[in-house]
Amino acid sequence: MTAETPTFFADELQAAQEECAREPIHIPGAVQSFGVLLSFDSSIRRVWQVSANVRQHLGLTVNECLGASAAGILGSSLLGRIRRGLANSDRLPGAMTVTRKLAGISRKLHVVAYRSGDAVIVELEQLEGSARYRWLSLVNDWIAKLVETRTEDEVLNRLCDAVRSITGYNRSLIYAFDDDWNGKVLAESRDEVLSSLMGQHFPASDIPPQVRAMYGNNRIRVIADAQAEAAPLVPAMNPANGSPLDLSQGYLRAVSPIHCDYMQNMGVRSSLSVAIYSDSRLWGLVSCHSQTPLSLSPSARDSVATLVEVASQRLFLLKAEADAHYRQQIHDNRVQLAHGVQERHAPRDLVQQHAEHWRQLFRVEGIALVYLGEITRSGKTPDEDQVRELTNWLDAELKEPEPWATTSLSASGYPSAEAIQSWCCGLLAMPLLIDMDARGWLLLFRPEQFEMIPWAGKPEKVAEVRDGRTVLSPRTSFASWVEEVSGKSSSWHPAEINAARDLGDDLAVIAAAHEITRLNEYLRRERKALAEANQHLEKVANTDSLTGTLNRYRIEHLVQMSMANAERYGQPFSLLLFDLDHFKQINDTYGHNVGDRILKTLVNSLTDGLREGDQLGRWGGEEFLVLAANTVLEDAAIFAERLRGLVLGTEFGLDEPVTISIGVAEWGKGDTMKTLLVRADRAMYEAKHSGRNRVCLGRIDQ
Repeated sequence: MTAETPTFFADELQAAQEECAREPIHIPGAVQSFGVLLSFDSSIRRVWQVSANVRQHLGLTVNECLGASAAGILGSSLLGRIRRGLANSDRLPGAMTVTRKLAGISRKLHVVAYRSGDAVIVELEQLEGSARYRWLSLVNDWIAKLVETRTEDEVLNRLCDAVRSITGYNRSLIYAFDDDWNGKVLAESRDEVLSSLMGQHFPASDIPPQVRAMYGNNRIRVIADAQAEAAPLVPAMNPANGSPLDLSQGYLRAVSPIHCDYMQNMGVRSSLSVAIYSDSRLWGLVSCHSQTPLSLSPSARDSVATLVEVASQRLFLLKAEADAHYRQQIHDNRVQLAHGVQERHAPRDLVQQHAEHWRQLFRVEGIALVYLGEITRSGKTPDEDQVRELTNWLDAELKEPEPWATTSLSASGYPSAEAIQSWCCGLLAMPLLIDMDARGWLLLFRPEQFEMIPWAGKPEKVAEVRDGRTVLSPRTSFASWVEEVSGKSSSWHPAEINAARDLGDDLAVIAAAHEITRLNEYLRRERKALAEANQHLEKVANTDSLTGTLNRYRIEHLVQMSMANAERYGQPFSLLLFDLDHFKQINDTYGHNVGDRILKTLVNSLTDGLREGDQLGRWGGEEFLVLAANTVLEDAAIFAERLRGLVLGTEFGLDEPVTISIGVAEWGKGDTMKTLLVRADRAMYEAKHSGRNRVCLGRIDQ
């Protein structure tokens, strides 16, 4: 350490990280050189600001533009289109192409317009020639190839090839974010100019929170030349209020000096990033790099955006199909468990019977069931005393009856974690509500998983002083660095947690049913007490504890009875399978208590809309099933639309409306329970993927 090199301590590094998170990248006060920016008053009458490179693009001087009329610069036709486009929106819906004669030269311009505070910003890029049909042909060819993909890896690899083919970048890659916002490269296409980053990890600090948030305003970020001098805005501040312009929604926004250094250290001059969203969350990025400056045309940029959108839809459809397959496996197992309820099997016997299959489904090595003081174990688990100590700690720590998952029991604060580390590093614990006074536990154990994670450069925090501020400096090396990770298990997938919730509900019902049998035997001579116990436990076995409606087993039994009547007497019936749209987002935003209240309100709302003879049951999680007796498919569709509208018109106390997506299927001759439900489930997911808040029919011939 030389005398000139400052030493930074942990608190200073933390402060530097927070400073970087506050870097005002949305108000750089300058634009990149491949386009020109003009700022107007909110009525779009006069030019307030202009980028210093206006002569290069429009042949006009800065002084000729400032204070000039909008009609004189843009022309009355374009001005009218912009005013109409921004009348009810903060951004022009789509870009426009116009030909405008300025400074004696006819110029073809690409136009983007959006509101920024009390200013209207217009970004102009010069276009050369017309390649519209060539771009359409290229995009259509790649769309056809993307639609043919059958696996998630195939979608990502084909998208990488498509983007690099269209744009000409040296390297295109796709990386996905983990829960901590670190990124991992999942696919790559490159030439020999740039080295491979396939499989490499990037720390969350490479794309800090404010950068990720910017993709919510504009999913595309183009940097034509990181080393090119930016064109400052003249004047620097909005003359109406003295504030800098927010350029979040545009394409020309100048590049942060720290990011310029980052790209230089990475060995690239030009880049393109396109956000990939799953529902409302940023899932990952398509990222392209060029060793030399590359000015991407608006048509190429729009083509890439189209391909990313198509590929995203295909990617998440395949993910949904994989999740549906997993849910079907869980459903099949739950059907088998239903026989345990009917035959009053002891829960310990069912655990031993199904444990091996459960270990495969949940990717665990050990399972333990704890209820009424009895412990049943299968596979690699702590011993009985250690399991009892663990559940005592869970009882004391966890007050809400919700699944609890961790990948590191020691990091969660469990005091005896070290003693069971080899069996139980990761834990998924599902509380079982057997009755009002007894709570059991279903415990799923995962062992410690040692990982060797390759990073694109060592993800360490290095601070430096810039303009009197201590900030994190960009990494100077992207050479692969391998991190050894221990003390953690593999992560718990949300589908696994939901499946554990369903399995726990099943086991709670089975335990309650088994308790009925035990009490019947024990209290045979105590008729009054037996009747009271039966009444209580029968309610547990037949109704959902949260919503008060029929539980899965009761509604399934009624469906089987309807199938028998349909087979014998020809009485038609239909099923309406539905769930709440974006329910996970409601839980994540407002908490599970609000989520539970929404489910109760939903049931209360729908109860008033049911006809005589209809039965409503909770199928699992946010899924519900309506058995519509004596109803053919067409009438069931009308009935479903009425229920959908009833929910849409219900006040749930949220900022946004609560909606449902409904799949409708009519029983047909030869239908089994499984085929009928699969048809309804497919129709429901068609409703989901068609935009939600709608009804779709599952016809037999589909």
